[in-house]
Amino acid sequence: MPELPEVETVVRELREHLPGRDIIRASLTASDLYRRGSAKISALAGAHIEGVNRRGKAIVVSLRARPGKADRLVVHLGMTGQLEWKASPGSVRDNPKHLHARIGFADGSQLRYVDPRRFGFIFVGTAAAVAETLKMGPDPFEMDSAALAAKLTRRSAPIKSLLLDQHLISGLGNIYVDEVLHLAHIHPLLSGDRAAKEAGAILEAARSTLSRAIAARGTTIRDYRRTDGATGEFQIKLSVYGRDGEKCPRCGSSIKRIVVSQRGTHFCPRCQRAPRLSARKGETLRAGRSRREAPRPADYKPSR
Repeated sequence: MPELPEVETVVRELREHLPGRDIIRASLTASDLYRRGSAKISALAGAHIEGVNRRGKAIVVSLRARPGKADRLVVHLGMTGQLEWKASPGSVRDNPKHLHARIGFADGSQLRYVDPRRFGFIFVGTAAAVAETLKMGPDPFEMDSAALAAKLTRRSAPIKSLLLDQHLISGLGNIYVDEVLHLAHIHPLLSGDRAAKEAGAILEAARSTLSRAIAARGTTIRDYRRTDGATGEFQIKLSVYGRDGEKCPRCGSSIKRIVVSQRGTHFCPRCQRAPRLSARKGETLRAGRSRREAPRPADYKPSR
C-alpha cells in the first residue's frame, strides 16, 4: 500500500505538471470509487488547478474557488492505486486495464487513475467537506513528541497497531511502522502506554525513515509506481520488513515475523526486546535472549 513517502513522491511529481492548468474534461467509470458525499468528478470541467498537496496518505488537488462548486479533488491510492501522467495524446492508450478515471487538459495530456483492486477512493468537494471526510491525525512531520506521547498514554494496544491508526498519526503503514520500530529499538507488541515515554525516539525514527524513503522515491514491493511508471528504490534499503529469516543489519540475529492486529510484522528479537506481558491477560511472558543468537558486534547498541 502506498504510504507517506510514496504519496509524497507522487505529489512532488504532479506539482511539475498540474498547477496552472485548466481541466477540460473529467470522467470516472467506477462509481463505487466515490467517497460518500462526493460530487461527480465531471463537475471539475472548467476548473483551474492551483496546487497539489498531501494530507497523510491522501493526495489533495486544490482548485481556484468557484461559487457553488467544488474546489478540492482528493485521491487516495488505497492498496494498488496509481496516478499516471501522460503528457501527449500519442502516449495515451484508449482502454488500459483497470483504468477508472481520466482528467484531460487542452494539450491532450491526461492524469489517469488506475487501481486493480479498487480499495482507493476519489472525493470531490469543498475544503471543509474534505477536512470532514478525511478525519486523520497529523503526520510525523506535523507533531512533536509531547503530542505523540499524549496520544499513546492510557492505551493498552500494541504500539504497532497504534502507529497504523490514521486517526492518531497519519501516513504510516505496515512497511514503515516495522522500519521505524526497528530503528527505535522498540518491540511491536509494547503497549501504547509503555511506549509513550519513547515518543521522542519513535518520532525521530519516523522522520529519519520517511525522509530517507522520500529521497529514494518510495518503496516498490509490488504495485506502487511513480507517475511515469518508474518504481521506487527504498525496497533495497529496508532493514526488517519482508526480511524474516535474514540477518538483522544491526546485530546479525535472525529477523522474525509475527502477526499483530492481522498484519504481518517484522522485527529483530535482540534489538527489539520483547516486553514482559501479563499472564493474567492470557499473554505469554517474555522469553530471554537465546544463547544461540549471533554474537553482538563491538558497536552494538542495546535496546531501550
